[in-house]
This record gives sequence, C-alpha cells and structure tokens, in this order.
Amino acid sequence: MSKVIACTVVALCLLGLGATAAITPDEKTVQITDKGFVPDRIEVTVGQTVIWHNTSVKDHTVTARGKLPGGPELGQEEKDKPLFDSGSIKPGATWEHTFTKEGTYEYMCRMDKSMTGTVVVKAAK
Repeated sequence: MSKVIACTVVALCLLGLGATAAITPDEKTVQITDKGFVPDRIEVTVGQTVIWHNTSVKDHTVTARGKLPGGPELGQEEKDKPLFDSGSIKPGATWEHTFTKEGTYEYMCRMDKSMTGTVVVKAAK
C-alpha cells in the first residue's frame, strides 16, 4: 500500500512539474498579487520578454502609457494611447511582452491604479 501511495505522489509531482511553463533565459516573471506587482521593478535587456502572472483572485491589467523612452514629445491624444496593454488578465492567467527598445517603462493596472511597476530595459551585451 505504501508503494502505491509513494508512486502516486511521485506521479503527481511529475505531472505538476510538466504543467509548469519553463522560464528561458530570455524571460523574466512578475507576479500580479492583490497587493501589487512583485517585483515592482525589474531590469531586462533589449529582446527579453517579461511574463506577468496573475496570482490574484481578481482580474488585472498591465498598461504602460506615454512616449517611448527617448522618443519625441507627444500630444495628449498620443499620450492616452498605451505603449502596451495586456487587456484583462484573469486569475491564474499570464501575459507577456518583449521589449525591443532601451528605456524605462512605467506601467500600472487600469483596474487598481495604486498598483504600479517599472521595467528598465538596457542594451543587450
């Protein structure tokens, strides 16, 4: 009986590991919690992907507005257009964005504007 239980536990662990997406060196992960983005500041290099994983029980967004870092000043209408916007991320779901330009990107959740974060993108080495 104990061998059956041990085999079942091992099988369930292996299934759990197989269900988890592997993070590659070109990816970094940010958790979306009920209290904010963790970490709330992350550094990547040009070409890297950031994956936001909603571990909260509520829907959230990842939205960056304003001008591209190093870009020209924008009019108000252009400032209102998001640089990137995840749309609604359901609990348990993920959203990803690959950064192609250097700079500092400040983002927030449109559903809870007190939740903010920063992605600093540096030149690839």
